[in-house]
Order: sequence, then structure tokens, then C-alpha cells
Amino acid sequence: MRAGRLLLTLSGSLLVLNFSVLTLSAQAEEKALSWLERMTQAFQQQNYRGVLMYGDGQEWNSLAITHAVLDGVEQEKLQHLTGVPREIVRHGDEVTCVHPGSHPPHQHSELSNPLHGFSRVMDVQDQYRFTLGNVERIAGHFAQRLNITPTDDHRYGYQLWLDQDTGLLLRSDLINSQQQVLQRFQFAHIEIGLDLSVAAFEADRQGHRRTLNPVISDPHQAGTADLGWLPGWVPDGFHITAVIQSGLSQQTADGPPHHDVSDTLPVRLMYSDGLAAFTLFIDPVDQQQMPEITRRWGATAAVVRYREQPFDRGEGHLRVTVVGELPIDTMIRIATSVAPAALAEHHSDAVNNAPPVAEE
Repeated sequence: MRAGRLLLTLSGSLLVLNFSVLTLSAQAEEKALSWLERMTQAFQQQNYRGVLMYGDGQEWNSLAITHAVLDGVEQEKLQHLTGVPREIVRHGDEVTCVHPGSHPPHQHSELSNPLHGFSRVMDVQDQYRFTLGNVERIAGHFAQRLNITPTDDHRYGYQLWLDQDTGLLLRSDLINSQQQVLQRFQFAHIEIGLDLSVAAFEADRQGHRRTLNPVISDPHQAGTADLGWLPGWVPDGFHITAVIQSGLSQQTADGPPHHDVSDTLPVRLMYSDGLAAFTLFIDPVDQQQMPEITRRWGATAAVVRYREQPFDRGEGHLRVTVVGELPIDTMIRIATSVAPAALAEHHSDAVNNAPPVAEE
């Protein structure tokens, strides 16, 4: 009898202990996620000015950033301190690039600030696990470290350092599965909570000015109904955040839209899981199939594959390019899954089961 009671007592204690551990783990992750929410709010609400260093350990660049919300309108000014001198000024959704030459670099307003990938974090709890690390000093500020670990092999992890007082992101490390830092963003100097005026967001340089069209970043507005080609597979959690289409669908007066490759291509599809992002380019090419490319530069990788069009969809080939900060195998699988839209959702994963490809 005593042994039975002892066994029951031990079993009950183990259940209570397991429940306590699970509860503490859930509370710890909830606390870590609250820091992530603070960070996204700080991006949009805080006034700050600083110098940001970013690179992959082999090449480093610096950027002066000024940000504020004035009369309810978000203002931002970026000055590139390395490379070609240029400025990018944003007033709400209007973005202007000032470049000394006659042809400014091709860039999209969403790609102007390297920290924008963290500015609108979506629901990421299914794709990542969150824990808090130590408090450290970054750019003269005490910062809480937030560890973000992916739940699969299709994306990288992050370590973020957030200002203790405001939640503003002061440093970000992109981490691979071997815990190597692939890319780092870090403020060398930053002032937070400044009283800034509209004058602080006027371009300083004289040169060619180009106003960039804003990106539709609402996934509910980024429709793909008129697109002829789509990927048959993307990793779980990734959603389209923008569709940038050069061609126009042709509508006949007495029939449905006629989709030829020239109608809907080229097209650029931007995807995000809330933290990681990649861009898929689909372009028609006249020449014969060119060599395929699989290459990485620091944290960024590019994969180029070619698809031959079915006879009922025109002649020639399509060039499929995937650019992003994802593992190479994942990007190859995305590129090789691109198919006519009607077939994409039923596209077989068999073509994606090839062995890993060595990075060049």
C-alpha cells in the first residue's frame, strides 16, 4: 500500500512539474513576443537619427538614417555614406531618390531601408521560436537580446538587440543553422526621442530626382488572379506582399481575358513570412536557354532557372529568378516549382527532391 501511494505521489508530482515547465515556457515565449511587438511599434512611432553599419563580414556599408512622425505622417531620410552618394527621402507613401548621375539606380521604395524587413512583422509564431537573452550595450544604449530560431530548414534565424526603453532595433544578426553570422545591421551611433522638424527631411544633395511608386504591402490587395505563372511551392508561412506587373491583361469585348505570356509578364512577386523575404522574377526571354545560376553573396542568394512554355502559351522560354536571404536549397525548390497558374497549386514536389546543390 505504501509503495502504491508513493508511486501515485511521484506520478502526480511529475505531472505538476511538467505542467509548470510548459507554463513557464509559454510565459517566456509570450514575453519574448511582446518585445517583437514593441519593436514594430517603435519603427513607426519613434523619432531617431543615427548611423547604421551593415554587411556580411567581407564588405561593409554605412547609412545615415533620420526618422520621425510629424503631424501623423511618417518621414524618413536615408543618406548612403559609402559607394555612390545618394539620398532617399520618404514623406508618407511618396519616396524620392536623389542621385548624382542622369540614371538613378533601379530600386523599389520598400528596398531602400535595410531595416524595413522588420518594420511590419506579421504572424510568425508557427515559423519561429522566441527566447530572451542577456541585456547588452549597443551604440551606447542598453539593449535586450531576442533570439529567434526557425522551426524548419527553409529560413534562417535571427538575433535582435532592442533598446530597453523604446524597443527600437539597434542590431540584427542573421544566423544560419551552424550559428554563423551571415549578415549584420548595427547602429554605430543613434539618438532616440529627438524633436525633429520637416526641414530635417529635405534632400541635401543636388542631382537627378526620381519619385518611386509605393509598394502595395497589404497581402489582401496583392492579387495574382491575372497572372499566367506562379510558384507551385513556397515554404509554409510565406505570403505575397506585393505584385509588380509590367504587362497588361488583354480583355476582349465578348470573351474572357486572353492570357498570353506578353500580357502578364514580366512580373515580380514579393513574399514574406513576417521576418524573412524573397522576390520572384518571371521574365520571357527570346534567346535559347542560358546557363542556370546558383550563387550566394554574403547573406543574399540568387537562383536562375529556365522554363520552356507549353505550346498553347506562346513560344520561347521563361527566366525564373529567385533573390532573397534564404537557404540555397529552398530557393532552388521555389524556382523549379514555377508553372502555369492553373497547374501551380497541383504541381508535384518530385522535381524538388534533388540532392543539395553546391553553392558557387
